[in-house]
Amino acid sequence: MANVQTQNRWRRRMAALMLTVMLLVPCMPRALAADLSVDAGFYLKQSRSGTCTLTAAAMMLRRRAYLDGLVDWVDVTENSVRPQAWANGLSHSFTYKAMKVRYATLPADQGAKTQALIDLLAAHPEGIVLYDRSQPHAILLTDYTNGVFYCSDPAGNITAGRVPIDSASVSIAGSSCYWYIAEDQNAASAAAQSTELQLVGVTYPVNVHTGSGLSLNGAVSASSGSTLTEVAVLIEDAAGNTVMSASASLTGAESSWSLQQVDDQIRFGTLPAGSYTYLIIAEDAAGDSLCFASSFTVSDGPTADGCYWSVQDPEGAMLQQEAPAAQEPAAESSLGSQVAAFLEGLGSLF
Repeated sequence: MANVQTQNRWRRRMAALMLTVMLLVPCMPRALAADLSVDAGFYLKQSRSGTCTLTAAAMMLRRRAYLDGLVDWVDVTENSVRPQAWANGLSHSFTYKAMKVRYATLPADQGAKTQALIDLLAAHPEGIVLYDRSQPHAILLTDYTNGVFYCSDPAGNITAGRVPIDSASVSIAGSSCYWYIAEDQNAASAAAQSTELQLVGVTYPVNVHTGSGLSLNGAVSASSGSTLTEVAVLIEDAAGNTVMSASASLTGAESSWSLQQVDDQIRFGTLPAGSYTYLIIAEDAAGDSLCFASSFTVSDGPTADGCYWSVQDPEGAMLQQEAPAAQEPAAESSLGSQVAAFLEGLGSLF
């Protein structure tokens, strides 16, 4: 009974957000904050034999610096990283420009290894340094998209840029360990400097393989100097019915809240095949509200997700409960029809 009341309360909140055209715009599906699949100059080739791990690490740090909005991300190179990271090989632990890099090993089981890498890439959009001891050689594993791993291989005889891992000189099966950015003070500083309620590194589903789960990552951060008052995660079916929801347990003092706290309550693997909408709704004590909405499917296709950063989105203010500039009549008509369609789906509540 309590769960039904919680769902209805949040659906009424959503209805309130959408009752006017001014508040409908924030709930439009959002695009990726930064498209790292487009090469903006992220990728490098090793300067000499034996420095593949160093070059791969430099590419990883370069992409992270770009995501953090550092204007000098182009200055992250093999030579600039070397003093902090190199000791006759890539150090297992080092810090470069407030980014702490750590080393870890992968499971021996192929299935577990593959899933571990998928999860790592979901949490680390900058990529990870993947190492194959049998070669020995390292690459930057960049992303897992539409069932395919992509990477950048620093070897001179491999095509430059982002390529499918089948085109690289390292395989998933042969890899045994990796380096990753364990802590990033640049991202923390960027979030702290923001004056708006925002989403930080939030993963969202694009397609969920039937029967499979999907980990929730990222956080909701309140406006500067404020605290969060309410946060909820919901899944709606194609008819607009809430089929799954979870609310944050807030004490009243949290300025940031991790979505991992409700990861076990949002069970993507139990959803039948079909079309859905994933929503995150939040409010803070300063009176700011946001509603993030993204459509996804559950099908036999490979699991795929995206990563959203408000602080990196040039249109991030549209997530806020703000009145936009005056719209053209045609745009108002279109938005009005969407309001009507949404309210029709809420008929049982009013």
